[in-house]
Amino acid sequence: MSVKKTVPALSAFFAILLFAQALAFAAGPKVEIFMTSWCPYCAKAEAFFKAKGVPFTASDIEKDAAARMRFQRYGQRGVPLVVIGDVVIPGYSVAEYEKALAVAKAGPSASSQPKMVYGK
Repeated sequence: MSVKKTVPALSAFFAILLFAQALAFAAGPKVEIFMTSWCPYCAKAEAFFKAKGVPFTASDIEKDAAARMRFQRYGQRGVPLVVIGDVVIPGYSVAEYEKALAVAKAGPSASSQPKMVYGK
């Protein structure tokens, strides 16, 4: 393959990649709430994100084996466990949720490792 054919193909690939990242950024941070049906603080966490108009995925770790496996990767025992972008927040804390949403909306993190922020 010649350089003349390779460069435009790579340019198109990177343009598509950047466009996909821009769409993901515009859509807002990915939010997942690991919860149970009987947990009152889980219901409060869901209500917080609904009131803010933030899309989220609520995953019941007692009814969904795949969600339970994802939950266990974070090494936490209690619910709710809220993951906003790459920030992991165990427990219910409006202040921590708002802080993590602000950080996530500011742009993608340089780190790919989840960060625990609760109580800091």
